[in-house]
Amino acid sequence: MKKVLPIFIVLFSIPFVCHGQTDSLVYWKEINFSSPFEAATFSRFLKANQKDFTQAFLSNSNTPDQDLKYFEERFNHTLLEIKSSDAIKKKNDKKIKYIYQLVHARFLSKYEEENRFYEIVKTGNYNCVTATALYALFFEKLDIPYAIKEEPTHVYLVAYPNADNILVETTTPMFGFFTFDPNFKSTYVKNLKEQKIIGSSEASFSVDELFNKYYFGKENISLTQLIGIHYLNDALFKRDHNDMAGAYEQVKKGYLFYPNTRSEYLLMNLMALQLEEQNLDPLKRASLIGKLARFKSKGITVEMIKGEFYNLTQSVLSKNNDKNLYKKCYEEIIQNSTDVDVRNEVSYIYNYENGRVFYNQGNYVQSKAFFAKSLDIQPNNVDLGGVFVSCLGQSFRNERNNRIILDSLSYYEKRFPSLEQNNNFSSMLALVYVVEFGNSFEKGNISRGEEFQKRFENAYDTNKGLNLLNPDAVGRAYSEACVYYFKKGNKTKAKQYLQRGLEIVPDDFQLKMRRQMLGGS
Repeated sequence: MKKVLPIFIVLFSIPFVCHGQTDSLVYWKEINFSSPFEAATFSRFLKANQKDFTQAFLSNSNTPDQDLKYFEERFNHTLLEIKSSDAIKKKNDKKIKYIYQLVHARFLSKYEEENRFYEIVKTGNYNCVTATALYALFFEKLDIPYAIKEEPTHVYLVAYPNADNILVETTTPMFGFFTFDPNFKSTYVKNLKEQKIIGSSEASFSVDELFNKYYFGKENISLTQLIGIHYLNDALFKRDHNDMAGAYEQVKKGYLFYPNTRSEYLLMNLMALQLEEQNLDPLKRASLIGKLARFKSKGITVEMIKGEFYNLTQSVLSKNNDKNLYKKCYEEIIQNSTDVDVRNEVSYIYNYENGRVFYNQGNYVQSKAFFAKSLDIQPNNVDLGGVFVSCLGQSFRNERNNRIILDSLSYYEKRFPSLEQNNNFSSMLALVYVVEFGNSFEKGNISRGEEFQKRFENAYDTNKGLNLLNPDAVGRAYSEACVYYFKKGNKTKAKQYLQRGLEIVPDDFQLKMRRQMLGGS
């Protein structure tokens, strides 16, 4: 992750002044609203489809209720003034000129690059986004057709698009609107044809059609999307004042109104910048890691997420041994991540590291449970399998009930078939088989004794590398079988068990002694 963060920083080091939803990138429950006004406005606008644009543009104000009341009074007064004027009945260009100049005089005073819509209400200061929103609100109420055009660092309006095409340029108050006469259009189209930008395939198109296509060829954006740009701008302003957390919150809100590539990468950038903070709260860090994992298609890799989680593991678990906080961090990542690979990798690390810590602390029962969950995720991991088997052996050190050990090993044998290739696991199984073999004969349960004798011998015969972890247990089992059949008067059977036992543990004292008692050499 450390290698990737500088790339994010370079991508977004150039400030922007103006500017298909993937709904898994931002969730409603993750939005932290700045006021009840903002929360209610978003809910009505985005959930109930009650689109109050004025309220939406004022939602990031510190005093939205007061600003709304004052703005609506001035807006309605100006609207009445426009409707009462003779200019509203004139040709489109004269009508737009009148509206432009009156609105500018009533609301706007000074252009400033860093600006929010509520500042038009409070001070009259504006930029291209906020002023464009203001004129769009008036055009909406006056039923004037318009289009909002977006460039990389600018937005502006076109009134009566595809007809008069009257450009409303909000950042130039002296010449804020432009009409295009037929000569201008014709010359513009002619130049494009001479430059081969307009080809012969478009020869049948009229001058007006070609002019509209190439002069106003940029995609229109809606007033709803302009709200998104307004919030994205607010985020960039906060970022430039080193308020990364505040900027991140505003981008999330802007994304809900206008999901696009720019907002996606800005989300990634701001998450990455916050992760660079050394003193970031661990739970906040975990939340960001999980959300960053959603951007797999945007360049975020599983390895990056693993690296961030390893760093979190080191500080929370390994360094401070805070298992409760570590669990909360893990749950936060899982809750916020939607990618299966990421969730599996993070779950593996979480369970393995917990298992490792408990193992080092001598708590083998707890360790075993965590290692098993890791093995569920990576069942063929040879190193993990070895650690798990070692942990199993340690967890049985004080267990005297062989059946409990047998049941546990049998359960893990079925759960993790790959353990069959682990010689230590096979040796442990063989040991519990032979102990159960001896115990069963001692108790007179012959059918069970023979069943586990068969299991033991099958394990021994098929795995020549098998370790006899307790040769005395082997000698005892065959000795118990020998004694059982001797007491039943079946010396032949008794000798067979002695012979088989001595083939496996030729130096066993018990078996040698019983062979002598039966008259063997």
